Amino acid sequence: MKWTGIVLLVLSPIAQAASQCQVESFQPIDIEPTVKAVQFDRESEQAMIVSKPPMRCANVTFTTAVTRGRQVDWLRERFEATYFDGSTRRSHEVNFKQDDLSVSKIRVGPNLPATAYVCFTTSETPISSISCDID
Repeated sequence: MKWTGIVLLVLSPIAQAASQCQVESFQPIDIEPTVKAVQFDRESEQAMIVSKPPMRCANVTFTTAVTRGRQVDWLRERFEATYFDGSTRRSHEVNFKQDDLSVSKIRVGPNLPATAYVCFTTSETPISSISCDID
């Protein structure tokens, strides 16, 4: 019985450390490319209009286990999107509303959610889920 209490006490910080950030919700936003190209097939003498797949972004509302200010630049690569085909990609752009910022910091915590505009990569496949890695 004594060992059970000790094991639980020792393991509880590990369980907390694994879930420091929680994505509460996300709204996918697909940015269609503005540039298209013409590809000419010499054999069939036909031209095809081709374009890149859309940039996959989202408005992400998230909370963290501890309330404090976090540098916006540091958050840039802290979100990960999982696409419906199972592939994953890290974020490369994170933006917040100017009104939510204080000296390039965003304040977020368990009862103080923050919403960020987050972009990942171009992909034919839509985003199925988003996670965050913020301590």
